[in-house]
Amino acid sequence: MRHALNTQILDRIAVTISVLFNPFLLPLASILLIVRTSVATTQQGLLWMVIVILFASVLPMLFILLLFRLGQLSDFRLTVREQRAKPLIFSLVSALVGIGILYFLNVPREIVWLCIACVINGLVLTLITQVWKISFHSGVAAGCMTGLVTLISSQFVYLFILLPFIAWARVHRKRHTYLQTIIAAPIAVASTAVVLQLAL
Repeated sequence: MRHALNTQILDRIAVTISVLFNPFLLPLASILLIVRTSVATTQQGLLWMVIVILFASVLPMLFILLLFRLGQLSDFRLTVREQRAKPLIFSLVSALVGIGILYFLNVPREIVWLCIACVINGLVLTLITQVWKISFHSGVAAGCMTGLVTLISSQFVYLFILLPFIAWARVHRKRHTYLQTIIAAPIAVASTAVVLQLAL
């Protein structure tokens, strides 16, 4: 009885961690944090946030819903590796369109380049996942943390403490192996850091 209760608690913790560090929402939160720290009027900030939310989150999620309704996806979490390509490619293209609009509006380069870094990170992970189910949760989280450290403050480095918990949650839910979660982090850190260093 106690073992079953403990397992249930761990299951809930793993689900909560997975939801909080959803790879579709985490870049959105990171970019919005950068927007809030940029010098801009309230009206400008709201416009930038709407664009980021629309192209980085709303449109990709609607596309995933459409594929699910058409029977091309088994679930919304993209747990089947072979079904990941279409939604991931659409998400990257949608993000690129959003980046183009932000650039046209002369949004601060920190915001634009963080978006670009997120797209490149996503592209790298997407290419890898075609042959090996690398963890987007770990990779995207590591990339976003790197962006916050580079663009806002080195104090955000403490966020990296969360990576082992994200890895554990994904393995506990049987979505990945530990190797798939561990390898994702340095790849994402490297790709994000290189893009931001070259750009800024």
